[in-house]
Amino acid sequence: MSPDIPTEPVNPLRVFILCDQNDTAPIWGYIIREKGLIALLETSVAKAMTRSSEITSDLIVIDVNVPHAERMNLCRQFRALSDSPILLFLPTNNEAEILEAYQAGVDECVIKPISPAIFMAKITAWARRGRAVPVTRLAPVGAGGMRLDPARRAVVDPQRGEIRLTNLEFRLLHLLMSRPGHIFSTEEIIQSVWGLYEQSDPALLKNVVYRLRKKLGTETNETQLIQTWPGGYSYQEGE
Repeated sequence: MSPDIPTEPVNPLRVFILCDQNDTAPIWGYIIREKGLIALLETSVAKAMTRSSEITSDLIVIDVNVPHAERMNLCRQFRALSDSPILLFLPTNNEAEILEAYQAGVDECVIKPISPAIFMAKITAWARRGRAVPVTRLAPVGAGGMRLDPARRAVVDPQRGEIRLTNLEFRLLHLLMSRPGHIFSTEEIIQSVWGLYEQSDPALLKNVVYRLRKKLGTETNETQLIQTWPGGYSYQEGE
């Protein structure tokens, strides 16, 4: 078992932390674990996206010393992969950069330095909010021989095996499979999948649809399961 994932008697809040500062990262991890939460710590920006897509988290914390443009691109990538709240640390109180961060999908910007007490208060508040409608509470659905398993966050076929999905991929497929053949409008999908994230747009949705089709097409050879229509998408049951 990884040393940064302690065992707990109940399901504790899971916090994914990307911090590229060797002196700060252990502190954030220690503070979170002391409160009984799970700290999923990553210090490599290059590895962060891959690891984030493989695990589930209730909150994402980004504290990196990189140029602003790179920091914003990182936030957009995280938002495209996950619907969990994003807490971003910024080195200066620059209004233009703060506004751009919110447009990139960040839920709260925190100007450094920040005290451990305030840090933990924000972590707890946002992590709990992020669990309002967790994937694991969605009802299992099946259509066209495919079955979605919320507990494993995967699509399952008895003959083809299991395909793991990101949170957003799972939520999108769950919505479409809940009413096979029904055309969901782009606005309806965004509201259902992204929830409170009003900054989500059709471009992000297209990105998730592309990734989902690629996974299903590569591993199931059913590239037409997700149909594109003018202004929306539907799930088409296979033969």
